[in-house]
Amino acid sequence: MIDTSASLSDRSPDPATGEPLLEARGLTQHFRVGGLFSRKLLHAVDDVDLVIYPREIVALVGESGSGKSTVARLLAGIYKPTAGEIIYRGRSLTSMRHNLRSYRSRVQMVFQDPYSSLNPVFRASHGIFRSLKLHRQELGRRDRVREAEKIVQLVGLTPADEYLRKYPYELSGGQRQRYGFAQALACGPDLILADEPVSMLDVSIRTGVLNLMTDLCRREGVSFLYITHDIASARYVADRLLVMYAGRVVEEGPTEDVLQHPKHPYTQLLLSAVPDPHADTEEAPPVDLTEPPRVIDPGEGCRFRWRCPYRVEICDRVTPPLRTLRPHHRAACHVAQSEMPEDIQIRRQPPLASP
Repeated sequence: MIDTSASLSDRSPDPATGEPLLEARGLTQHFRVGGLFSRKLLHAVDDVDLVIYPREIVALVGESGSGKSTVARLLAGIYKPTAGEIIYRGRSLTSMRHNLRSYRSRVQMVFQDPYSSLNPVFRASHGIFRSLKLHRQELGRRDRVREAEKIVQLVGLTPADEYLRKYPYELSGGQRQRYGFAQALACGPDLILADEPVSMLDVSIRTGVLNLMTDLCRREGVSFLYITHDIASARYVADRLLVMYAGRVVEEGPTEDVLQHPKHPYTQLLLSAVPDPHADTEEAPPVDLTEPPRVIDPGEGCRFRWRCPYRVEICDRVTPPLRTLRPHHRAACHVAQSEMPEDIQIRRQPPLASP
């Protein structure tokens, strides 16, 4: 288990002092469902604003189906957004459509499954050499070999020349995932979108991969969007935290601020699911027995209201916007914005039945 009381991240980037590396404004992705003539839309991502600064690790946290991976694929240019804008170093991605190779060399992705990210037919180093040849054409053949050895050593696979000769079946899950990071680094990225990179790894080696992300950020200047459902690992590495629910960001801010002073009931629910070794064993943790809301044509209103113990009448009618509740800390909750200071106890109500 990862120790949630400590964090390796000693960086404290000040968003006010630098320009964003990557910014998403009103990012939206809807998928048509139900057949060719259906008008039903699945709202995978709705009106998401996201900012990532240089040398920063941002964690995007939420349960399965909340839209986290869809956000990553939108930022990677795999999906074309239904609406919204992606801005990289001050330039809109729309204006870069004619030169997506340059953008994709700078914004790379590491996928969840380390066993499907490497082609079993080729040596594990095949993807690294292919990336070097495609995205760094100034390198000659010998230079590519030297650069590949440097990259493999950078991700903790030593001796490098030996690992460059291995096939995927000779690697463990953790070593394969490190190769996934090496393939991304071969392109010389500014930002890596890490989509659940440790969820399929043994608990004993997860910390090593998280340490690798922190080291790459600190030493190589690579920023990360770390996508996870594990709020404990997010606390371990992230500078800032974004909590996502049913396609919307419901809370964001500095990691420790959000975790020490959670304002949205969904963030509180996630935190209640984290094992606490110091908790009273006789005290049962809160149990969530309701189902997540439907995201097909959800309409207006707070999407968490079906599970929320603090709901009020306005939650059924108006979608709450993200508003600042503390310095650099925002939440999308009507109750938190009006009636939920830390010294006031809100009367709990039974959850609504799912529609």
